[in-house]
Amino acid sequence: MLTPLPANLEILHDRDALIIRRKWFSVFAFFLALFTLIWNGFMVVWMTIALKNGAWPMAAFGSIHAMVGIFLAYFCVASFVNKTDISIDPNYLKVRHYPLPWRGAKKLRVHEIQQLYCKEHIHRSKNGMNISYHLLAITNNRREQKLLSGLQEASQAQFIEREIENILGLKDIPVAGEHRK
Repeated sequence: MLTPLPANLEILHDRDALIIRRKWFSVFAFFLALFTLIWNGFMVVWMTIALKNGAWPMAAFGSIHAMVGIFLAYFCVASFVNKTDISIDPNYLKVRHYPLPWRGAKKLRVHEIQQLYCKEHIHRSKNGMNISYHLLAITNNRREQKLLSGLQEASQAQFIEREIENILGLKDIPVAGEHRK
């Protein structure tokens, strides 16, 4: 079955490997950039006042929030420039995030992968609800391995699942807790 390529995905061929590349960029990155600028601007003012006045407890308290600001800035830049490559060759399925390092890199032997499936992740907070999708693999020893997380569209997760299953010759078998197609 021919499936249209979802936004932010592309398919590449490299020697004996197929690569599914996902660009992290979305409109959300602009909102994140604005929020990060406001957050870090406030923290610069906070820390300047605290350090000028010798208010060490205020500076210590602010340093926790400053670290959050540093992480936000890193994540913001990653949201604009990062990509994830899922490469499938005759021996391995590899997940790599770049150019900025990010957690979640994986390397699984293809013969150990028994099934792939998508899972919906709902995060509720006082500000509302956020839905994202994960792509998971079940290995021969029945262990669950998270391959991708934070996908904003079910179509991306499902497309990647189908492509990998087709390449590896896996039959799509329903899994408990799977996001229904």
